[in-house]
Amino acid sequence: MAVETGQAIITALYTRLTGDATMQSVLGASFGCYRVMAPVDPDLPYLVHRLSLNGDLLHGTHTYLLDLWYYGDDSATVDSAIDRIKILLHDWNVSTGNSEIGAGIMKWFSGGYIPTDAADVWHYATQWSLRMGAARDISNIVEA
Repeated sequence: MAVETGQAIITALYTRLTGDATMQSVLGASFGCYRVMAPVDPDLPYLVHRLSLNGDLLHGTHTYLLDLWYYGDDSATVDSAIDRIKILLHDWNVSTGNSEIGAGIMKWFSGGYIPTDAADVWHYATQWSLRMGAARDISNIVEA
């Protein structure tokens, strides 16, 4: 059950990020979103995301990592995309669709630019906390 719930959470995050019209406007309609790592030489821009579990998936706080890679003259597009990601994910009630299991609240934790060797390639890494609980108890979840 935990594997299916974890996959459902990642799918919900993927759908929220890639299906947003504003994100598509900022990054282009066909930006990539990959799980764990991107393929060799992917088209830019793209996102890479992963969920790091800390103990029991259904109860507790887990770490969600999301990186943005972009090619351009300056960081303005990256900044706009990160602002939109924060709007989409911070305080978002994540749900697997099952009324008994797998709901949580996403919270912004940290983020920043990572230096790259390639000219005009921008890398921004973010870290989020995902506080999980039973879906019926979502209103009772508070920050730790």
